[in-house]
Amino acid sequence: MIKYLHFYQKGQKLYKHKIIWYSIYATLIIFCYQYILIDPIAIKLEIGGLDKGFSNSDSIDILSALLLAPVLEELLSRGFLSGKRKHFIFLFIQPLLGMLIFGTYWWLFLGIGFGFLVWIIHERNQRPDDVYLSSALFYASFIFTTLVFTILHVGNVESSSIALDWTFTILGILPAAILFGWVRYQAGLAFSMLTHGIFNLLTISLNEIIYL
Repeated sequence: MIKYLHFYQKGQKLYKHKIIWYSIYATLIIFCYQYILIDPIAIKLEIGGLDKGFSNSDSIDILSALLLAPVLEELLSRGFLSGKRKHFIFLFIQPLLGMLIFGTYWWLFLGIGFGFLVWIIHERNQRPDDVYLSSALFYASFIFTTLVFTILHVGNVESSSIALDWTFTILGILPAAILFGWVRYQAGLAFSMLTHGIFNLLTISLNEIIYL
């Protein structure tokens, strides 16, 4: 179990066929979790926004889910997740987005961004010849981008309380966010965009079959 959790091995990546199979297994598990556990609870609590299909979405929403979101979200959220220092600068897009979108908590995102800046500078000074991030910095940035990606989808959930909005956003989006981050590191940005797009297509299609 530990070896699967500790997947950051710097220059060592899995073979493509293993990445594909692991992605398929993970996607099946996520969909079972979503449609067997989370959605029935959400329906019971009269929470909306989780049943978007082709017939209750306009063409702009569908285009966004299948093309724009996979490309832009992967680029902005996980562009830096190669494990290499030269790409780490793209992480700082997220604190800026957080400051703009969650204006009340600008100080939190500013502090997190400053913390990552100090950390990467310290690593460069300590190991100037190493092209890769330390494991600690990689995993900290992985967790940060996964959480930011998740909370940016809080508007997708429609309920009677903010607490339910946040709860079901985390329950519904976090597993996929982890999967996309893992794929991005193992196979590259283009592959994570493709995985994200296919995942959204399957979600919309299953919603159409099951709920509409």
